[in-house]
Amino acid sequence: MTLGLAFIAIGLVWLPFRKWIARRQYWISSQMFGRKLPIYDAESLEADSELHEERVRGLEMLGVFFCSVLIVGGLVIVLLTVVFRPPWSGA
Repeated sequence: MTLGLAFIAIGLVWLPFRKWIARRQYWISSQMFGRKLPIYDAESLEADSELHEERVRGLEMLGVFFCSVLIVGGLVIVLLTVVFRPPWSGA
């Protein structure tokens, strides 16, 4: 039961910060792979800004997917715990 509630809490906390997390993940992965970001390169700012935003949106959607998996998984764990080991049974 506690694990399910922890999954739900993590998923709900992740939701409001998903854009910031996605931007940070993109920046970190770009630094790790040695890619130049359009933020720091003035001449390619306009050419690559759309590609940059699409990559950030992709990471954001991946984060939303994992967030929903955490919430749904947490709900399933809580429901199965209540069904198979109800708190009122004393077990």
